[in-house]
Amino acid sequence: MRRWSRAVVRSTLALAVLGAVASPGAAAADSRPLPEQWWFSTWGVNDKLWPKAKGQGVTVAVSDTGVQGDIPDMSGAVLPGTDLETGSGDGRTDKNSSFGEPGHGTHMASLIASQGKSTRFLGVAPEAKILPIVAQTGPSIAKGIRYAADRGAKVINLSQALPGACPTDMQEAIHHALGRDAVIIAGAGNDGHASNPSMYPANCRGVLSVGAVDPQFRPWQKTEKQPYVKVAAPGVQVGGLDPEGKIVRNFSGTSQASALTAGMVALIRSRYPEMKNREVVRQLIASALDVDARGKDDRTGYGIIRPNRIFIGDVPKTSANPVFDEYDRWAANHKPDAEKPLKEIETPIAWDAVAYLGGLGGAAVIAVAVVGFMAMRKKRQGPRPATGPGQGMPPAGFGGAPYPPQGGQQYPPQPGQFPQQPQTPQGAPQAPPPGRPQFHPPQDR
Repeated sequence: MRRWSRAVVRSTLALAVLGAVASPGAAAADSRPLPEQWWFSTWGVNDKLWPKAKGQGVTVAVSDTGVQGDIPDMSGAVLPGTDLETGSGDGRTDKNSSFGEPGHGTHMASLIASQGKSTRFLGVAPEAKILPIVAQTGPSIAKGIRYAADRGAKVINLSQALPGACPTDMQEAIHHALGRDAVIIAGAGNDGHASNPSMYPANCRGVLSVGAVDPQFRPWQKTEKQPYVKVAAPGVQVGGLDPEGKIVRNFSGTSQASALTAGMVALIRSRYPEMKNREVVRQLIASALDVDARGKDDRTGYGIIRPNRIFIGDVPKTSANPVFDEYDRWAANHKPDAEKPLKEIETPIAWDAVAYLGGLGGAAVIAVAVVGFMAMRKKRQGPRPATGPGQGMPPAGFGGAPYPPQGGQQYPPQPGQFPQQPQTPQGAPQAPPPGRPQFHPPQDR
C-alpha cells in the first residue's frame, strides 16, 4: 500500500510539472520583457497587470500596412483579416513597401501581442488576437473601422494620420464601431515640432487620441499639439518586430504610443469583459497622471494612462468623459447613417488629392467635385433620430523617428518618478507626404 501511494504521489507530481510546462499561461507567467522595454516597469505590467489579465478573449484590430503573421513571435496570434487597398489578401503579409523598409503594421502589432517566443520581445497583451487590416488611405481606413467592428474587435488601433478635418465617411464609421462597443485609439500625429496640423482619425469624435512621452514622462518633441489629444503613453525609445521577426530598436512616435495604449485597453477589456467602451475610456482618462502643463494640455492631454489604477479600483466612480461627450454632441447634430452595410457606403471625395487639381487649371473640376460631394452628403442623411445631448460640430481637422538615448536619463524610470522639465521641440519643419498616412520608414518611423 505504501509503495502504491508513493507511485501515485510521483505520478501526481510529474503531471503537475508537465502541466506547468505545457500550459501557455504558466509559460507566459515566467516570461520577462527585455530591459529596453521600459514601459513594462512604468506600468507594472508583469507584477500588477499580468496576474489578472493578459488579453485573453480580446481581438485588437490593427489598421495599418498588414501584419506578418508567420514570424515566430506572432505565431497563432494573427487572425485572417483583409486588404482594403487591393481587394485581395487576408492582411497577414506586411505590405509597407511604399514608405521605405517594410514593417510598420508588424511593428505595431508586436507591441500589442508579441509572445516573445524567439526574440523575448513581448507585447503588453500577449494572449490577445490581432485582426490585421491593410488600409493606407482615408476611405480604406474608414471601411476598415467598420470591418473591424463587424467582426467583433473590441479594440481598434489606428497608428496613422492624415492632415485635415475628419471625413464624413470616417466619422460615420466611428459611430458604427462605437455602437458595437469598440474602443478606437489613434496616434495624435508627429508634426508638433513643425507645421502641427490637425490630423484624422485622431481628431474624429469618439476616438481616444494619444500623445507620446519618453522614459521620464516628458512629452516627445514631435508629438502633435492639438486640443483633441486626450491622454499620453510611452512612445520614445520604443522598439518592435519587423516582418522578418527581428527586433528594431529606438524608434519613437505617437504610433507606438497608440499601439501600447491599445494593448492596455485589451488588458482592461480582458479583465472586465462586461465593461462597456464608454466606461473603459472614462476610467483610462480618470487614471491619468498629469505630466506636462498643469491640467489638460495639448501634448499629453490629461496625462499618461495608469491602467493599474483601474485594476485596483482606484479611479473615481464618476468623472468627465470628454471623448464620448464630444462624440455625443456630434451625434446630436447629425443623422449618421451608421447601419448602412459596408458595401453600400459611397467613397467620399479625396480632398487631399483634389488639392493637386488646382495646379492643373482644374477650378471647374473642383467645383463639380464640391457639388457631387454635397449631393452624396444629402443622400446619406436619413430619418434616424439623433442620439445624445448637446450641440457642437467637429472642428477642422500617427508615428516616429529614430531617437538616440539622451545623456543623464534614468532608463527605465523608477515607479512613480515625477517628470522633469519638458523638452524643447527641435528640428526643421517637415511637411507630411500629401494624401498618404505617415507610416514611418526607418528615417521617420
